[in-house]
Amino acid sequence: MTEKSPTLPQFALIKQYLRGHIESGDWPVGTRTPSENDLASLFSVSRMTARRAVQELADEGLLLRVPGSGSFVAEPEVTRPQFELFDPLSNAQASGAYSNRILGLDNIAADQAMANLMGLNIGARLHQLTLVHLDSERPVQWQQLHIDVSLAPALPKQSFKKITPQAYLDWLSPSTSAEHRLEAVLPTPAQRRELALTQDGAGVCMQLRQRSWSQSQVQSLSISVFPASLLQLGAELS
Repeated sequence: MTEKSPTLPQFALIKQYLRGHIESGDWPVGTRTPSENDLASLFSVSRMTARRAVQELADEGLLLRVPGSGSFVAEPEVTRPQFELFDPLSNAQASGAYSNRILGLDNIAADQAMANLMGLNIGARLHQLTLVHLDSERPVQWQQLHIDVSLAPALPKQSFKKITPQAYLDWLSPSTSAEHRLEAVLPTPAQRRELALTQDGAGVCMQLRQRSWSQSQVQSLSISVFPASLLQLGAELS
């Protein structure tokens, strides 16, 4: 006895038709696809059935729906390797071994370059906080932060014995986005001294520049330096 092939629902046939034209290249990016009414007429189905097919392809990222204009072939998403940003302090904080040493806390005026980065006027007052983060009393990261005084006016009163300055800022005004730049550097003599990099070959470090926002306001500008030997990216291989 011959089994009958399952019949695809009408909305799936419409999806198959649209997907075929897109994936074959017949309809390049930006092409306006047939309207829901045209598809309903072509396949002799209701407009609701045609709408379901178009919406599901939009949900999959193949189509871009523009109210009042129609549906268009969408720009394909570029898949990039995903890496979790390395945090040399996470283990120390998780185990309760975190502490820090404040090297300096100054109130400075933003010059033009800093004002541009912070989205402030020239001369705006900034906290400049420099510290070394410790894991079980061992220095693991040197950091300098610039913070708008109006965002954290009480920052000079904080001791930061058990929490990081970034955690304090997130408590005041949670960060909603950030940009990063990670690069290999040679530490300055002061950074080398504070990180206790005295052994031969221990001088190469990673520098992480980070700008964080809370909504539309720049929350902080940070430069962190830590020994390159601590850097780990990607998942554990098994």
